[in-house]
Amino acid sequence: MANIQKEIRAALETQLSQVVSLPEVAYQNVPYTPTTGTSYIEVTYLPTSRRPAVRGLNPQQRYEGVFAINCYAPEGNGPAVAETIAENVANAFEATTSITLNNVTVSIEYSETQLGFLDSPWFVVPINIGWYAYN
Repeated sequence: MANIQKEIRAALETQLSQVVSLPEVAYQNVPYTPTTGTSYIEVTYLPTSRRPAVRGLNPQQRYEGVFAINCYAPEGNGPAVAETIAENVANAFEATTSITLNNVTVSIEYSETQLGFLDSPWFVVPINIGWYAYN
């Protein structure tokens, strides 16, 4: 199970790395200190379930989860910068997108941009990307 989760995370992070004009990325369990006045994004990989896709002996497993991304932009300049970052990310994860890496295909079920909020000294726009994969 752990290996497929690593592959799914790698596929999602690889897709993210291809976003145009992507600011610095703060990955889970990697030291990162944001610079005030500089935009960045923070990613969190959240597996939510592992269930048999069908009944029977040795069924294929369906893995599901959320790839949560917070887009941070300096406060005091309106929401446009954070919203633009969020839009660029969301466009790379459109619903029905399939991402294949190392023979694992991750399918995007939805990509939802949430309401932005102030987290001084940043304005933050969250995105939740729902994914699933079979193994």
